[in-house]
Amino acid sequence: MPLLDVPPTKAVLLELKEQLAVAKSGYDLLEEKREVLVGELLNIIDDAESFRREVNEQLASAYEVLLEAVQSLGAEQVDRTALACVAEAHITLNERSVMGVPIPLMKRKLLKLKPQYGLLGTSYALDEALRRFYDVLEKILRLAETERAAWHLAIELKKTQRRVNALENIFIPQYEETIRYIEGRLEEVERETIFQMKLLKEKKGG
Repeated sequence: MPLLDVPPTKAVLLELKEQLAVAKSGYDLLEEKREVLVGELLNIIDDAESFRREVNEQLASAYEVLLEAVQSLGAEQVDRTALACVAEAHITLNERSVMGVPIPLMKRKLLKLKPQYGLLGTSYALDEALRRFYDVLEKILRLAETERAAWHLAIELKKTQRRVNALENIFIPQYEETIRYIEGRLEEVERETIFQMKLLKEKKGG
């Protein structure tokens, strides 16, 4: 570990000790932030995995019923009917803060589904498929929200971990080694000064 390029003086030693104390305090704060971010990220990942499982299960169920509708009505009729189905949602984006990290929040309100098609050319299977696809929309939105939050946290966690590593493995050791070196040099100078004073005193006494 290369030492800091500074003169070995008492003033510099005092300044380095103050800077080392600041670096250690910063390290403690960053380590606390890192632990909070890890805990928050793990919770969000658990939520995202749960939502993803539910979304996959509900989509599989909806596609199963949709296939029945296609088999009974034909793909063209199902396509025409699907064009008459519009699902609307009011979405407002907001955010919350976790250790200074902005986490996106999504306030959402799905409007009641009103299919714009008549009874002719439809079937129970098609109506049921439509209902199931509509029901899964809420979970898809929640999944998107949690995955976006996880992405934000992961990026900030990576930055924080990099700073923690730099302080722990580079800056703090470099300051500590430089401080030890300067203390050693100052002790040598002090011993040399005492020795020279003794010699001078002996010469005067002789």
